[in-house]
Amino acid sequence: MIASSTELFVSANRAARWSQGLLWATLVISFVAAVSGFFEISLLNRMGAGVISETEANANDLRQGAIGILQFLITLATAAAFLTWFYRAHKNLPRLGARNLEYPPGWAVGGFFVPFLNLVRPYQVMREVWCRSYPPSPESGSTPEGQPPQPPTLTLVGWWWGLFLLSAALGRVSARIALAGDPTLQQLKLGSVASLISDLIDFPTAWLAIRIVGQINRWQNERASRLPAPTAAPPPPIAPPPPVPPAERLQVN
Repeated sequence: MIASSTELFVSANRAARWSQGLLWATLVISFVAAVSGFFEISLLNRMGAGVISETEANANDLRQGAIGILQFLITLATAAAFLTWFYRAHKNLPRLGARNLEYPPGWAVGGFFVPFLNLVRPYQVMREVWCRSYPPSPESGSTPEGQPPQPPTLTLVGWWWGLFLLSAALGRVSARIALAGDPTLQQLKLGSVASLISDLIDFPTAWLAIRIVGQINRWQNERASRLPAPTAAPPPPIAPPPPVPPAERLQVN
């Protein structure tokens, strides 16, 4: 269990805005990638019949490559912004009065990078942030007397994480086929379909993440508004003047 902290609450508003803005950018580039993926699948179907030109094939490769690079850069920026917000949101929990936390803030970032554990740990940490940020919590003192607090539903968090894992799995399939030495036409079709489905899944995944970030940020700001104002530290005591030696007192007299 993680002990509570006496540090002051630090709003995650700025990190939340960056995270949500880049998640919207992820949603847009996923739409562009999905449309481009439809064109590529159509081209691959016609390739089997031998009715495409080399110019058309090269244009498709250039378009897909440019979109892929842009998608990769936006994904990196989104991940950095989201993890920054996630870490700050979890670190604020003790400052909002949450006690006996199961995970330290470092797992909000590190949980995504530990093999196998990254299948469950980010969800567990997000579940803790979601539930312990909810204003009617035992620590907030906002529940009616004598009634246990009702935890918020985890539907958003559950769907977000399930879709995230599914999109990541399909993305791995597509990447492995793309990096294969000499893939067959059927493998290329399979990779393109997997990439297309992954891009389509990124739509609801990004939208759910935008909602989760916004909701947790609002809850934390609401709870922070009810925190007592920090008291100013008392001024240090003034040291008394040093005593005058007897010899100096005689000289003065």
